[in-house]
Amino acid sequence: MRSKNFAALSSILLSLTAHEAVASGFMGRENNAEGVALAQAGNASRADDPATVFNNPAGMVRLPDPAVEIGAVGFFPSFHFSGSATAAGTIPISGTQGGQSGQAALIPNFYVVAPLSDRLWAGLAVTVPYGDTINYKSMFVGRYQGIKSFIVSADINPNIAWKITDKVSVGGGISAQWLKVEDSAAIPQFLIAKAAVPDAVYMLNGSSWAVGYNLGLLLQPTDVTRLGFTWRSGIDHKLTGSLDFTNALIPVASGPATASGVDLPGIAAVSFTHDFTPQWSASAEMQYDLWSGFKQVTVTSQNPPLLQPEHYRDSWMFSVGGAYRPMTQLALRAGIGWDQSPVSDRYRTVGIPDTDRLMLGVGAGYSFAPGVVVDLSYAHYLALGHSSVTGSVNSVDPFTHAVVLTGDYNNNTADYVAIDFKFAL
Repeated sequence: MRSKNFAALSSILLSLTAHEAVASGFMGRENNAEGVALAQAGNASRADDPATVFNNPAGMVRLPDPAVEIGAVGFFPSFHFSGSATAAGTIPISGTQGGQSGQAALIPNFYVVAPLSDRLWAGLAVTVPYGDTINYKSMFVGRYQGIKSFIVSADINPNIAWKITDKVSVGGGISAQWLKVEDSAAIPQFLIAKAAVPDAVYMLNGSSWAVGYNLGLLLQPTDVTRLGFTWRSGIDHKLTGSLDFTNALIPVASGPATASGVDLPGIAAVSFTHDFTPQWSASAEMQYDLWSGFKQVTVTSQNPPLLQPEHYRDSWMFSVGGAYRPMTQLALRAGIGWDQSPVSDRYRTVGIPDTDRLMLGVGAGYSFAPGVVVDLSYAHYLALGHSSVTGSVNSVDPFTHAVVLTGDYNNNTADYVAIDFKFAL
């Protein structure tokens, strides 16, 4: 019996690796203001600002002078749960609907590019490619499935680019990536003690450094057409930290813990940009995220190590966008896209209320002085459908296997507000 309890406890803990308010698992594509306005269209082919260091390093060859870009994206999610829970099939679990559990966040970014010769460029990108934060009210009816989680990453990505010919360039780099995770949930001790005792609560806190790589190719068949192809490798993290319990009446031990199998996806992209006139340009992007490698996570602590299946699926993102320059100093942008969720209802948890989403973006850039540009953007992401925990293997409280949660998420949206400053050096 004790072994089964430990196995179930690990199942709760491993939900830490899958928290995102809207879609894309817990991946964040929004790494600069221009991309937010265009719904990521042309990220790998526009090659018109320092953010190309991350999006396609081969595009650095189009930047004639050293340049810096620094900015931030404000993330404002909104989603609401509606449902109920029962214990042993008949006993209603009291609690609230959890309120607005999506938490606002600020996502910084930094890029620098410098030509080393007429054929060689170097650059550095510092981004936050993964992250999310969620916090339900303490008496959330689904508190035995999850209460609070926090995920944040930092990716330090130096790159080089080589201009092979005027029409072909290649680039690549190494990513040193840091990932930090905190996760907590309640344990229904009243079912174990068969008495009115308070819930136990666990908190898992872990972090990891890991390394990956990225490659890019930029083709310019004409002066007004660009094709971009990129590959960003998956990165496998092993978190180290601690697992702590409060109010525990069950035989569990607080102390050091690790979580392996946190395998973040490889990303392939194909991109197209065409300048119809000096005033008008259009872009398109297709990305494929190899989330299917994220299958299971192993948590090891003073308690017996056990596995938890995740079973993410590979997912797609498509987007198109355009820019209009009514004057030399001003650029107006807009884009629309579709982003597929890698999470299925079969394995959904209260930390993964996302579905496929529609992305709508607008923005503008203005040059206040030679070599100085400010970009402002806004995007609204709308869920295409309602995600459900009903029937999910994770809808059952994994510690006692007695508390079952049913319900749906409604009105899932996310708003992004971005600002970037670009300087030619």
